[in-house]
Amino acid sequence: MLTGKEITREVILSYLSQGVCRVYFRKVTNGRFRSLYCTLSPQTLPKEYEKYLTEIFSFQNRVLDLIPVYDIIDKEWKSFYLQNVLHFYTSDDLTTSKAELEKVKEIKKQ
Repeated sequence: MLTGKEITREVILSYLSQGVCRVYFRKVTNGRFRSLYCTLSPQTLPKEYEKYLTEIFSFQNRVLDLIPVYDIIDKEWKSFYLQNVLHFYTSDDLTTSKAELEKVKEIKKQ
């Protein structure tokens, strides 16, 4: 799990490109806390979205603090601001708690 100064754009994008991660952050719109299971991994993204990866990882025309990601549970694009991230769980962190991810998927189905 990453916290504080460990959370940088480059580090987060690197982990997101390797697999599914969990981001715990404060929403800008209402100040509430949110947990998001997301990825930027070409192996995990639906094929039709792979074309967006080049743009996301490009250094041109981007808001440095805004990170676009693919939500694997809601199956849609979302984003969060880097400055609002409290905890970032890597795919290695989640591997040890796959049961947690499956539980969240089941709750979303209901």
